[in-house]
Amino acid sequence: WVLAPDHPADRNAPEKFVGLTDFFNGMPALKDAGFDFINLANNHCLDGGNTSMFYTQKLIEDLGIPTGGIGKTQEQARQMQVIEKGGLTFGFLCYSENCNYTLSTAGPCFAYYEPAVVLEDIARNRSKVDVLVVSVHADLEFMPTPSMPRREEFRKFAQAGATMVLGHHPHVPQGVEMIGRSLVAYSLGNFYFSAHSSEYMKNNGPNTAKSFMLLAEVSKRGIESFTREPYRIELPPNERALPSSGPQRDEDMAYLTQLDAMVKDDAQVADIWRKIAMKHLDIYFQRVGKMDFAKFIDQLGQLTLVRENSQWVAEAFQAVKENWAQQAGVVDPYRRPLDVLNSKQKGD
Repeated sequence: WVLAPDHPADRNAPEKFVGLTDFFNGMPALKDAGFDFINLANNHCLDGGNTSMFYTQKLIEDLGIPTGGIGKTQEQARQMQVIEKGGLTFGFLCYSENCNYTLSTAGPCFAYYEPAVVLEDIARNRSKVDVLVVSVHADLEFMPTPSMPRREEFRKFAQAGATMVLGHHPHVPQGVEMIGRSLVAYSLGNFYFSAHSSEYMKNNGPNTAKSFMLLAEVSKRGIESFTREPYRIELPPNERALPSSGPQRDEDMAYLTQLDAMVKDDAQVADIWRKIAMKHLDIYFQRVGKMDFAKFIDQLGQLTLVRENSQWVAEAFQAVKENWAQQAGVVDPYRRPLDVLNSKQKGD
């Protein structure tokens, strides 16, 4: 995000900039690359405050590139943006998941991703365009499959009339599938990103440096065909996305095919989702032990009221309920259930 000229950040101390921000304006590169539309809804859009969010939007739109997904109000952010290309009208509905950076703000922000809202927007707008694209920035990072809730939600969007459903935020590629004449891509992965120079990305690699360009042939009937061109992000200093070729391309295509199979495997998707939810629960358990009570109250709000967290918290709670049901079935004629539980925890 491009910081507005009057932003109080010290230009000489870029290490103090918050999140993904800079005074450098690289937006003309989007025009040179041929982008026709930009979805601005993502978890970092308020890293420089809403002033920089709208300043970045203006820089892009001044180049003649329409944008969507942000606004002064939720009603404004949810507005479908329409472009015409190749004799077809394309409508874009753009959303991002309420996250630990935005904390349910009632101020200017991106369009909050709520499945019921998306379905409402699809129903209201579907007849207005030839091709309807739903673009969603959501879900936990580095998962090879979508969360169970998101997979089911995206499938519903396709069934409701979205021509394409595009997911992003996990920073790694995930599978794609056709739902009738609609195409669902659960995660597009990284493209122009510091997959190697960022310790965070590198430590969660190697698939943070691999993904694909999705090419789809569309008509008023829906998706006619699609292909994927795999690429890898090269090493620093450039870290550009370069098309895979030769044996590397065969390897990357085989991996994408594997991801497609995984997304259709209910047991595998459920298992991965359960494990990542419990992993996050453990991470926050370690954090909570170091907090004072006031901080804990704020943290509890984040975990239960921010959608980025509430989904995995619900999955972790389901694991707790299953464990509790198992515990309730244990009967000891000589001890209280509490004593049986304490004995189990001690390993007796």
